Amino acid sequence: MNTRRLTACVLAVGLLATVSVRAHHGTSITYEMDKMITVTGTVTEFDFSYPHPALFMDVKDDKGKVMRWGAEFLPTPAALKALGWNRETLKFGDAVILGCHPSKTGNPVCAVQTITINGKAMPLGGGPGGPPPAGGQRGGRQ
Repeated sequence: MNTRRLTACVLAVGLLATVSVRAHHGTSITYEMDKMITVTGTVTEFDFSYPHPALFMDVKDDKGKVMRWGAEFLPTPAALKALGWNRETLKFGDAVILGCHPSKTGNPVCAVQTITINGKAMPLGGGPGGPPPAGGQRGGRQ
């Protein structure tokens, strides 16, 4: 293979790697990572898959109207498995309380920071998705 062709090949591979890394979403682009809300609801679906597990739940507002919420876990399934999680950790009908970062769009979606399932706090690990530092800002939304 000549040098020019090898250089073009290396550049193409480098460009593809850069595009795929940039294609992975950034949580600060999607969620207000400096804000926390509390969302209380009932599990309707738990998708324990890559790149990040997702939780769907019914949430009643203060007037009793039910809204469907979605929540993205920041840890991957492998990170959650290391903490004892599996596909059955959340089941249809479970009561959940989330401490989460709201969507920047105002839609009923959030990034999970803390979770309580049927009254039991569950670990999410450190780093993204882990408990906030002491004195972290908390808001409320139901």
